[in-house]
Amino acid sequence: YQAEIEESESEEPVSNEPVHIFISREGYFKKITPLSLRMSGEHKLKEGDEIVQTVETTNAADILFFSNRNQVYKSKASDFSDTKASILGEYIPSKLDFDENENAVYMAVTTKYNGFMVFVFENGRIARVPLSSYATKTNRKKLINAYSGKFVLHTALCLSEECDLFLTSTNGR
Repeated sequence: YQAEIEESESEEPVSNEPVHIFISREGYFKKITPLSLRMSGEHKLKEGDEIVQTVETTNAADILFFSNRNQVYKSKASDFSDTKASILGEYIPSKLDFDENENAVYMAVTTKYNGFMVFVFENGRIARVPLSSYATKTNRKKLINAYSGKFVLHTALCLSEECDLFLTSTNGR
């Protein structure tokens, strides 16, 4: 019990300052403070890449990176350096030690693990998983079987509350 107290007291508190986080289709991540974002120009990206998610949050938030191999990698916003829009950003598969040929396909940001994840698969099936399923007591960084690996993932969504979703298929249904 004493060792646990000493260990937790030695951790530096994480600042709760606001940040904007971005992830590109190719897996590049940027964390930018609001002041730096107001002063910056366009995002620097690789040719053909684009920003696919933007989230306003705090430096203390947890970030869940869902991969194309049905795994999730947990990190804190504070684990990443503040950058500028004019910088390419950090490559998530390298930073979080993804497996070979594994890429980030979705980023969920949470502070309290409320809400749920919705996974839409290419065959039309949909799964809803409570976000609390990804909360851990220990500091594990990689969670396997984060969503079903039986089918190819088409879309993932993080929803903070109950809502209606309207989905259409490519053939008009």
